[in-house]
Parts: sequence; structure tokens; C-alpha cells
Amino acid sequence: MPEISTKFSGTRPYKDLSLTFARNVVTSDVVTVSDAEAVKRSLKLLLLSRTGETPFFPDFGSRIFTLLFEPIDPITTLLLQHEIEATIVAYEPRVRILQLVVTPTDDEQGYDVNLYFALVNQVTPITLTLYLSRLR
Repeated sequence: MPEISTKFSGTRPYKDLSLTFARNVVTSDVVTVSDAEAVKRSLKLLLLSRTGETPFFPDFGSRIFTLLFEPIDPITTLLLQHEIEATIVAYEPRVRILQLVVTPTDDEQGYDVNLYFALVNQVTPITLTLYLSRLR
């Protein structure tokens, strides 16, 4: 009778297609990105997509662009931080947020967003840095 392994691998590989659509020279298939890079791309797509922009998924995306046209003050900064957190929690189950820092830049009329997160079942922190402004 075969023995059933009770050992659990704590990591799960995440893969995505490369946006360059380059060809892998060995397999002649499209190049893929994996693990942290794939999740970072997914987060960036999620946060930079406006709600209602994706066909057949009217709730996908975030409403952060509506906050970018508000005055840059502590209240708007806090609302922006909450919107980013809520969007990630709602649509990206692979991510556990460790820290989210949203810093307004008065001279450039935008926000620096530093997201420190870890993949589920991993402890290595990953950093995603975005700059949000009225024009993207």
C-alpha cells in the first residue's frame, strides 16, 4: 500500500505571463514571471484600474482616482490609505499587508505609496512602491 505524505509544503508558486510576450528560447512558449513579481504586477494592475473599467467585472479595481482630485490633506491621505487596504483585502487573497505608508508630496501634487507585504504562507517581506498623481 502506498504511503500518503503528511508533509505540507508551505509555499505555492504563482505564475503570470510576461507583458513583453517574449519567447522562451528553450520551450518556445511565452516567458512567464513567477512568485513575488507576479503578485506585484497583479497588485499594480488592481490598484491602477478604475472601478467599472474592466468589461464584465464592474466591481474590479479601486476608487483611488476619485480621491486624487481632492485637496492633499491628512484626511484625504487617510481615505486613500483605507481605500488601498480595502481593495487589496477584497481582491488579492495571496497578500498579507504588513505595512502601508501613503505620503503626500505637496510640490508634485501626488502621493508616494509604499506597500510592504508578504505572500500567504511566507514570511519574506516584499516592497511595492507606486506614485499616484492626477495623471497616470
